[in-house]
Amino acid sequence: MRKQLLLLVVFTVTSLAVRGQECNKLGVWLWFIEQTGFSTHEQLANNLAALGVQRIYVKVADGRVNTDRWPELIDTNLVQAYKDQGLEVWAWSYNYPLNDSLQAEALYRAVETGYDGFVVDVESEFDGNPLALYNLFFAFNRARDRAIRDEIAVDSFDLYCTTWGNPRDHNFSISVINPFVTGFMPQTYVELWSFADLDEITFWVDEGTKEYRELGATRPIHHITTTQEGLMTSDHIDEFIAASGPETSIWRIPGGDVSLGIWQDWREVNWAIDFCAPTTVADSPELSTITTYPNPSTGLINIKGIETLKNVHITVIDAVGRIKYSAPLNPQGNIDLSVLPAGIYQLRIEQASRLVAYSNLAIH
Repeated sequence: MRKQLLLLVVFTVTSLAVRGQECNKLGVWLWFIEQTGFSTHEQLANNLAALGVQRIYVKVADGRVNTDRWPELIDTNLVQAYKDQGLEVWAWSYNYPLNDSLQAEALYRAVETGYDGFVVDVESEFDGNPLALYNLFFAFNRARDRAIRDEIAVDSFDLYCTTWGNPRDHNFSISVINPFVTGFMPQTYVELWSFADLDEITFWVDEGTKEYRELGATRPIHHITTTQEGLMTSDHIDEFIAASGPETSIWRIPGGDVSLGIWQDWREVNWAIDFCAPTTVADSPELSTITTYPNPSTGLINIKGIETLKNVHITVIDAVGRIKYSAPLNPQGNIDLSVLPAGIYQLRIEQASRLVAYSNLAIH
């Protein structure tokens, strides 16, 4: 059922490639290039581009800045190798309590090098320690602001946080982090939780989003999965992406203790999913101007081009066929779906039980 819903939308062929790049930011995580089986970043970039990966997260620091240990932080050629293949290149660092400003300097240096965004990884060292979290993210936010003031970063430069997919179990203060970041990336590693959880991927993504919201997250939420154990099939990954949305990512690129055989599963993933498929008119050519926007969105949707219709009803269905919203369309032609978890939905426009138009809708 899930795949049927995702395939229902008819794409406009002439603009598919451009839209896909704008609305698809599916990514993968790199720890050490030496473990991947590729000798250069150019080779890895070519391989990822051939799959259709749109973003790579490159480790650039572990604690305070050390460019001898992590030369990736200042390697402009590395960044350019991926950009030459059309990928966004983000930096990420693993972080610890104390030495906050020295750790945050990695963000400023990453901006100078040309990275497109930055992710702060905080885990067990911060469990039950909201003050340490506050100090660290305050420092990273200051580094971001300094880069903007110095005009080496744009105002929209993203600072994300990645941590546990179940933060409540770790006494983790999501509300403390929220004011300083532009997005969250829960580590929703269902493959590592239990084999049975692979049968409930959409449920666990939704539950993770719900938990983050309950703990104070108001920023967009983009889940990370892992395939390192080789248990997740391409179908599992596709379901995870459908549930999580256009900035879903996978930890980590095969190599080292992650079997190179996992590349085959990755090759069968639908990396090219179009998260901003246009509205498709079902059987009314005179309504060809129907549009739904923005897409992707945070949940506030406008519907235009149906002013001549009366008694319009809106139904929103998730990736596994469940109705998540059903109500008459208000006179203003807008709906608020911000309570829904991030993911891909089908929005159906109906009149007198007749399908008028439909579209895929990405909520992040």
